[in-house]
Amino acid sequence: MYQKTIRNRFTLDGIAIHSGNLSEITLHSAQPNTGIIFRRVDVDPYEIIEAKIGNVSNTERCTQLKNNHGYSVSMVEHTLSAVRGMGIDNVIIDVNGEELPIFDGSSTGIAAKILEVGHLQQEIKKTYLHLKQKIRVEHGNSFLEAHPSSMISYCVCFKNEHKIAYLSDQTSNFNFIENNYLRDIAPARTFCFEEEITYLKSKGLIQGASLEHGIVIGEKKIYPNSRFHDELSRHKLLDLIGDLALNPPFHARIIGSGTSHYLNTLFAQELLNNLI
Repeated sequence: MYQKTIRNRFTLDGIAIHSGNLSEITLHSAQPNTGIIFRRVDVDPYEIIEAKIGNVSNTERCTQLKNNHGYSVSMVEHTLSAVRGMGIDNVIIDVNGEELPIFDGSSTGIAAKILEVGHLQQEIKKTYLHLKQKIRVEHGNSFLEAHPSSMISYCVCFKNEHKIAYLSDQTSNFNFIENNYLRDIAPARTFCFEEEITYLKSKGLIQGASLEHGIVIGEKKIYPNSRFHDELSRHKLLDLIGDLALNPPFHARIIGSGTSHYLNTLFAQELLNNLI
């Protein structure tokens, strides 16, 4: 198997969910062994921010990366998920501000565009790191663990910790052999609880949010309608794929419950420490 980049560049724009500003990203093809790189093109000269776990600077309601010059990009997880989910190894992502667009709260727009422009197989072989031993990271009642495996697979649970009457726990599974990222994971949208909205807005978050950008879990129903019976756990899985894309490609069996960006990135660092 060889490394891949996108065949042609493309641009997408939309609202940045936390700032409420219009945001634009352009994805470019990149040379082998480049990995995933963000470029802040709203500053001159542009600032490069590598998508690696050591650059994580904030995990409140999204994943933020920061370089040594103090420049950051946030809400990177959905784009990273689409890039890794669609099998792209090398790409440069230009962004014209501090936050990437939320689109409809899922990764479908980016993943579908990657499929549309196509991929270019490169001359350097793709290598996977392997897990030395089982690892487990916990935070409160939540956990993530990884087991040695000859492939990458995920099993992620959403726990109904708010004890909402119409909701139940959800579990989603995914691997790249039996499943299709664009069909099975990319459409799952980000979500929040209705009772959290006022608090989050008071903290300067979700200033650009609307029902076009995700789903809301209310006391009596989810609105707008769910795309999957387990959309909540599928989106948790989407986020996890994106946050773990901050590591080089690897093989492991990943199991998690009650995941968050904080737990995901804590786990990503522990995982990297145990990959060979």
